[in-house]
Amino acid sequence: GPGKGERIYAVRFLGDRGYVVTFRQVDPLYTLDLRNATAPKVTGELKILGYSAYLHPISDSLLLGVGQDATEEGRTLGMQVSLFDVGDPARPRLVARAALKDASSEAEQDHHAFLWWAPANLAVLPIDSFEQNAEGRGSSFSGAVGFRVTPDGVGEVGRISHPANGPEAMAPPIGRSVVVGARLLTLSYAGIATNRVSDLAPQGFTPLP
Repeated sequence: GPGKGERIYAVRFLGDRGYVVTFRQVDPLYTLDLRNATAPKVTGELKILGYSAYLHPISDSLLLGVGQDATEEGRTLGMQVSLFDVGDPARPRLVARAALKDASSEAEQDHHAFLWWAPANLAVLPIDSFEQNAEGRGSSFSGAVGFRVTPDGVGEVGRISHPANGPEAMAPPIGRSVVVGARLLTLSYAGIATNRVSDLAPQGFTPLP
């Protein structure tokens, strides 16, 4: 019975617990008790603005949500990363969030685009954004953004972009990222970049033919 008239945006099953996000104007996060497979039941609910399209566990009691911020009327404003405390399934709560205005992430549609590197408490997401001011001028970004996630909050570590192919071209979108040793590798159709995991400082770029 939960979320009647709303669309399901994310589902995650973790052992005998489940989590469902629906959205129409606000984002209810439902916690589910799955111990009885023939009679699952809702144990808790949290309503916040916007929604999460992907949920990723970062500990036994913390969930990271990737989705969109929104107004009370349901108009999306840009990408947001939300940290939920689900240690008490009867009382899920929002711990912190980081929002990027007029931005979106491929991770909202494809979980393979999301990277969680637990040793550094680092989440990496591909981001595309275009923000326009009152004068009609805008600034754009295409690349990846790293977030440090702790039990107390979410903060941006740094940004990665690959070189554009020509002076008038835009930076290519980053589709995947992976950690190898102390290096973060990001992949676009233009090439592979390496950055330091600790602070995302650039180390090198290899173009693809």
